[in-house]
Amino acid sequence: MEAGARAIEDRGMSRTQGRSSNIELLRIVSMFLVLMIHYIPSRPVPTGETLVHDTLGTLFTLELRSICFVCVNCFILISGYFGIRWRLKSFANLLFQIFFWVIVCPLAMAAITGSFELGGLLRAFYNGSTRWFIEAYIGLYVIAPVLNSFIEKSTRRELGLFILAFYLFGTVWGYVGQAVDFNRGMSVISLMGLYFIGAYLRENQEGVFARPAWFHLAVYLVTGFVMVGIAVAGLKAGISKSPHSLINPLIILESVALFLFFKQLNLGSIAWINSVAASAFAVYLIHMDSTVNPYYKAACDYIEAHYSLSFLYTLAFLIGVFVVSVLADKVRIVVYRLTVQRWLKL
Repeated sequence: MEAGARAIEDRGMSRTQGRSSNIELLRIVSMFLVLMIHYIPSRPVPTGETLVHDTLGTLFTLELRSICFVCVNCFILISGYFGIRWRLKSFANLLFQIFFWVIVCPLAMAAITGSFELGGLLRAFYNGSTRWFIEAYIGLYVIAPVLNSFIEKSTRRELGLFILAFYLFGTVWGYVGQAVDFNRGMSVISLMGLYFIGAYLRENQEGVFARPAWFHLAVYLVTGFVMVGIAVAGLKAGISKSPHSLINPLIILESVALFLFFKQLNLGSIAWINSVAASAFAVYLIHMDSTVNPYYKAACDYIEAHYSLSFLYTLAFLIGVFVVSVLADKVRIVVYRLTVQRWLKL
């Protein structure tokens, strides 16, 4: 959901000659996990009954949830790691990408379906239920200078203690207490916590944070299995509510572990990875558009209902959605360079 924000994370760029493709690859993986997590509702909802009659299917769905829930968190960890810096060019690019697809998607769907409603275009322009991340991320962008000032003036120990206090509060009132301000992790305040963690990971690269990539991958996978175990225990106890949440401390741990895994990879700078990552945000903007998303859901539902090896067919479908979205965004980039970038002389 935030590869468009890639352009406004300039702090890391000032320290290196080119973007490290390991982090760019994480952007791509995270966006694919976003597609995956929006497919999961098409699968049977895990219950105590499905756990008994379709044990493997239920466990597989729970595992998918566990490994996919890190997607948003990883994007913000990347932002915190590099630091968001105010620049007109990057902010204009972000806003142009958002507004471009808000307008183009409804028009494209109208051309395909043969029907167009101005009200539909207006609803697509502002749809908080599907665009919460955009609103929250722009909010994070606005307050980033204040956050950066606090980070720069804090010692590593002070920042670590603040993060600990933040997540103690967030776990008690946000995750357990379901405080509306945290909105299950879908809010500016929740993104702030991840932004601080990303900054802390930049400043602290010793000890456990310097472990080899396989160690962090193991933490990610094991924590995911623990989440499955907790969910299974809840189902057996008659608790239908899922423990999965963006602010669940175990999901936070999973997210950090996956980030550190990719951070420890030594890929250098690979042009095609960086190019795909530059357009990954379009995957979110397109498939979550209010005029496109019903068709995305319908396709996932159809595949799940009509194919025995539904997950494999779904993977092929999701890869197709990803590729088409990235290619379409390359057209958007050309339009941006010929219009906004030229007019504003950025």
